[in-house]
Amino acid sequence: MPVTKVDVQSFEIKKTGIKSKQALSTLTGIFLDRGYDIKFTNLDAGVMTTEYKKFASSGSAPPFYYYMQIRARVKIKRGESIINLSPMVKEQNRSNAAAYTEHELSYYTGDPQNIRLISSMRETVGWRILAQIQFMNIVSDTADQFGIAEEDVIQNVTKHLQMHLVLNHQCSPI
Repeated sequence: MPVTKVDVQSFEIKKTGIKSKQALSTLTGIFLDRGYDIKFTNLDAGVMTTEYKKFASSGSAPPFYYYMQIRARVKIKRGESIINLSPMVKEQNRSNAAAYTEHELSYYTGDPQNIRLISSMRETVGWRILAQIQFMNIVSDTADQFGIAEEDVIQNVTKHLQMHLVLNHQCSPI
């Protein structure tokens, strides 16, 4: 079954006439409204990072917690502000808190019937779909706050066509 894996490096919003400090102030409000705490902000460098926020848990052998962190960067180039949002996902073993990995947000696209078979993409329970929804809500809020149409948001992603094998109504990468 073919599906496309999407690895998200960042989403960018471009807007003329906004200063870095103003953009970071607006992002602070968006992140707090979505339940994120701010970990680090440097107004001079135009960067902000949230604390990791738990958004899902799954599995039993071993069980995992899933957390997301949003990294924001604002650059001014020729009078245009470029607001860059990068999601990072941390998978932490619930049985061993020291065992964790951090990576880019990734999710799958393709035929909805095929996507539903991938356990991490199942509606309301799959960790990838929950992360995708959470990040896209932040992107949508940011675009709205800066008066940019969602279609004009630049997606910096890598896409990979993958084949998955269906076993017992569950998908496994081939």
